[in-house]
Amino acid sequence: MLPILHQVIGSGLVFFGLIFLPLPLPFGLIMITIGFALLAPYIPVVQRLIRHMRTKWPDLNKQMLRFRDKLPPVIRKTIDKTHPVSPAE
Repeated sequence: MLPILHQVIGSGLVFFGLIFLPLPLPFGLIMITIGFALLAPYIPVVQRLIRHMRTKWPDLNKQMLRFRDKLPPVIRKTIDKTHPVSPAE
């Protein structure tokens, strides 16, 4: 039941975040971020998107790892599942 609830809430946050995105305050961006964090453990496309973002922006990856232990379990699961693969040397 909880995964369904996460998916419904995450989808709603992404949807309303897209509506609020043009506003001058960053509420839309915050809502989209939280929505993706809730959707990522269950939807592989969102996992790939987050993994790509973490690879492209190493500072984002560092911040996610820095706050990992302070976040709820569903967000920790997302951080672990979307850890970028280091390039082969």
